[in-house]
Amino acid sequence: MDNILLAGIGAIAGIIVGVLIGKSLGGKSGVGAGPAEAEKDWWDIRKNLTGTQLQILQYMEAHKSATIAVLQEKFSFIPDRELYYRLEQIVLLGFIHRGRQDGDVSYELNPEYDGTVEDDKTVMLD
Repeated sequence: MDNILLAGIGAIAGIIVGVLIGKSLGGKSGVGAGPAEAEKDWWDIRKNLTGTQLQILQYMEAHKSATIAVLQEKFSFIPDRELYYRLEQIVLLGFIHRGRQDGDVSYELNPEYDGTVEDDKTVMLD
């Protein structure tokens, strides 16, 4: 009985903490919800990308959007599962957004980040 009571208290505490965190993030919910994009320090986050993630992001910076098929062709040296994993990490960090285009998964550069990139002369775009 005590274990059930403790489990219930733990679950309630978890819900409360989740609600409080959600409110502090401006009502955003879901995995990867973080500070508002305008508040992000894109360059600090970008410095921590792996080499492969950076290559993918640089391609997206230059092309603004791409389907998964185009990315698989461009990065054919990366196994499909690893490419998808790298893309999802970049999505979770907020650099790009995932969507659908003509029934295919597509990725688009985050407009807030894109504006930052275009204003920074140290970023080389193809």
